[in-house]
Amino acid sequence: MKMLKSFYNFNSVYIIGIIRMLRKKLFGNPSTNSIKEENKRRKTDDQTLDLSVKNCEVADISKYFPNLDKLAPVKVEDEIIRLQNELNKVLRTLNFKAPPIAFVYNPLEYALRPHENYVRKFCTSKKKIIFVGMNPGPYGMCQTGVPFGDPKWVKEWLKIEGEVFKPDEECPERKILGLESPRKEQSGNRFWGYFASICNQPEEFFKHSYVYNFCPLAFMKKDGCNVTPNEIKDAQIRRELENICGGCFVRLLDLLEPDIIISIGSYVDKKIKDLFKTHNITNINILCLPHPSPRALNNTNWAEKAEHFLTTNDLKHYFEPSDGQ
Repeated sequence: MKMLKSFYNFNSVYIIGIIRMLRKKLFGNPSTNSIKEENKRRKTDDQTLDLSVKNCEVADISKYFPNLDKLAPVKVEDEIIRLQNELNKVLRTLNFKAPPIAFVYNPLEYALRPHENYVRKFCTSKKKIIFVGMNPGPYGMCQTGVPFGDPKWVKEWLKIEGEVFKPDEECPERKILGLESPRKEQSGNRFWGYFASICNQPEEFFKHSYVYNFCPLAFMKKDGCNVTPNEIKDAQIRRELENICGGCFVRLLDLLEPDIIISIGSYVDKKIKDLFKTHNITNINILCLPHPSPRALNNTNWAEKAEHFLTTNDLKHYFEPSDGQ
């Protein structure tokens, strides 16, 4: 065994010696100065030859090093979802648990899957019009993750699916049943019911429009009664909430570049007008559509009010089917 090991070591040394001799015969014995000159040249070349993406045209980059700036533009839907995720993180830092609020729901978290499906299906481009609601209702977006999201209309007309989980703390009087909730959301039923009557297909509605809630949170008392954002008694928390949601909305406007904002209800209308004044936004028109809630006084004929609103403001043509549909 010792002889075999000695033989192996001897041959290894012998082979290495032959390789060094051949290298010297073929390439000579470079001097220290030539080595320094070569290293200097390589360093200069590295500084001169910049092959980073920013200095290359699309044709100069192989399939293994794609030019992401030019070949993979940012998608609107991805930016919206990223924006809303950032909003969620900031809202988690606020404590709303003070009377009369006992429960806080954020469907952008526990109903994220259907909400993302909604965004990815219907908001893949810039929009002419954005409808803006106040915040999720207990039988609508709280269940489905879709603004004014009556479960039947979300499943059967918008054809949105996705698993809905539970909020961190669930109100016993306002159970989350997701898309299978049997309870009708009256405002959503009126809203989507009316637009379905003139659009026929949801794609026709979303061709120019998008529906968004100014605040993604729902607030409830112990007995499940709804608390609207303007009913939050802690003035500092209320202002923080409105400032955070307002900042997110301004970024959404930069992304979608609408010409018209349609506030749904007086609370949102006031908040958006105040926001536009603060940020000196003057290139977007603000209109106010009466809220479809059946609890509003003299609101049994909301569809007629919506029809009159669209006609008066010359908006109905944005929702009517294109020729041949």
